[in-house]
Amino acid sequence: MCSFNHLKKQLIFILLILTPFLIHSQVQSEYKKIIINRILLEGNKQTKKDIILRELVFKPGDEIILSELPEKISRSRENLLNTSLFNFVTINYLTDNNKLDIYIEMQERWYVWPYPVLEHADRNFSSFLKNQEWSRIDYGLYMLINNFRGRKEILKLKTIFGYNNELNIYYYNPYIDKSQAIGAGVDVRYIRNHEVPYTIYNDELKYLKLTDQYAREKLQISNFYTFRPQLNTHHLINIKYSNINIEDSVLLLNGNYFFDKNSKMDFFTLGYVYNYDNRDSKIYPLKGFRFHFAIHRNGFGILTSNGNFNIKTIIEENYPFTKRFFINTSLEGQVNLNDKSSFYFSEAIGYDNYLRGMEYYVSNGSIFYISKTNFKLEIIPQKNFNIKFIRSDKFGKVHFALYSNIFFDTGYVDSDYTQYNSITNEFLYSGGIGIDLVTYYDKVLRIEYSLNKFGEHGIFFHLGAPIIED
Repeated sequence: MCSFNHLKKQLIFILLILTPFLIHSQVQSEYKKIIINRILLEGNKQTKKDIILRELVFKPGDEIILSELPEKISRSRENLLNTSLFNFVTINYLTDNNKLDIYIEMQERWYVWPYPVLEHADRNFSSFLKNQEWSRIDYGLYMLINNFRGRKEILKLKTIFGYNNELNIYYYNPYIDKSQAIGAGVDVRYIRNHEVPYTIYNDELKYLKLTDQYAREKLQISNFYTFRPQLNTHHLINIKYSNINIEDSVLLLNGNYFFDKNSKMDFFTLGYVYNYDNRDSKIYPLKGFRFHFAIHRNGFGILTSNGNFNIKTIIEENYPFTKRFFINTSLEGQVNLNDKSSFYFSEAIGYDNYLRGMEYYVSNGSIFYISKTNFKLEIIPQKNFNIKFIRSDKFGKVHFALYSNIFFDTGYVDSDYTQYNSITNEFLYSGGIGIDLVTYYDKVLRIEYSLNKFGEHGIFFHLGAPIIED
């Protein structure tokens, strides 16, 4: 017994002596600094090297703390995927003493998309399924070139015929300077509509349809500039000229379609947009924060004496509770300050954004907000597989993930369009459950069962994430 006690005392003494050294060694390892020696790229057959390096949170020569490396690699991978230039990105590294080599392997997407257009003219897919008016179909040709010249540029050429006519030329170069901070673009479009909405009745848009002539013609020329001083921060300034003509029959139905019973408007728009976005994915985020602020002035008294002042804000937060359980909350608010009453400049709920379960409802107004809350459970984490009979990795290598979704939305519209409309100046809410399928090329298929404030319920189909989008 004495021998055992003596040995025990010796072990305790040794541990007391060694513990400070062990702790010191662990601290040294945790805060050990290492220098990035090389960044090696593989798979970027078209994308230029500087475009890829722009998205990384580190560069050759940086001295970083070794324990911070996994987070920096994860953030850099998310940034590369958020460019929508790659389907897959893998980042590995090797250390040699105090030097670090980083290896980035990418699977580029298919960038050139010439395809025929066959689309509906309704506000959303659920509205089209409800109305099923096949005469409201547009057809044409659409050419989209992403990553034009390998520099992340975007080129669009669009010709639409059928229910609506549209000619569109769009070009955007995100980096026109050596520091890759300043971008510029132009957007020219000419649109003719046989049918145009002129008012809201029973919470639905009412349309005037002219078969032998066009109810509305629109020409818009936009020149915009972007500034990206940091990875997560974007600024945009837009200068736009608009020329819009409507038929006199529209004014007979709504004299305040524009201002003062005018059938034509020529005006300039000056806009500014600020966007901070550190979400892990812009397509289907599971963590991260976004703040979006936009302010636009339509009309400066140069070509027209009246105009509209528009302010819009979006706040979104995504955070994981566990590895498989996530919550998303988003809030959008908008203020329309018209010089005079105007239907055209008062769009609110039901156009670009809506409450789920209220896809068929529309309201104009001076002020509105929409909030969305989603509780997501990961049913199937991202799986990768190959389609054997497709030889191209750009299409044959596929990924998908499946999530269940419980949601609750609220909203409010402050509006003068109160006659025969039930959703204006009323607190709105809806909720439901859904399934979200997330796959490659930024596709999200949602199937939802919703119940709204009025007791109406149904199954709705959507393409896109269940978040507020600008």
